[in-house]
Amino acid sequence: MRKTGAPPVVRGLLHPAAGPLVRVEVSGLTGASLKGVAVLDTGASMSALDGTVASELALVSFGVADFQALAAGEGRHVAPTRRARVRIADDPRLWELDLVEVPNLRRAIEGFEVLALLGWDFLDQCLLTCDGPTGMFSLTLPTTPRP
Repeated sequence: MRKTGAPPVVRGLLHPAAGPLVRVEVSGLTGASLKGVAVLDTGASMSALDGTVASELALVSFGVADFQALAAGEGRHVAPTRRARVRIADDPRLWELDLVEVPNLRRAIEGFEVLALLGWDFLDQCLLTCDGPTGMFSLTLPTTPRP
């Protein structure tokens, strides 16, 4: 059990190809939810959500994101953003995030149900430590959400 007021810390194994994965529960405004994992993606400026998750949870779009994906090797992309609530590991709090809808994320890592990736728009509030030699990571979550 953690001390009162201490920021929650999530620990886990580094996936050899994908890096840190955390258990998440993603829900919409209707209360429906899905459980799976999120990739902690330090190379992404924006957090994202698989398009099928957005459809299944009937997540509302509040706008679009204009971005360039370095891995895609092509120009700029435009995709809807979806507002969702994300619970990370055993932290009881729900983080309300605007996530860019992307295709084919859900089956991107064999053996895992990848619902989302958390980019710098969330990670810049956290302390992420990766220990390559041991294959472990720790993620210290913020004590309070950003206003």
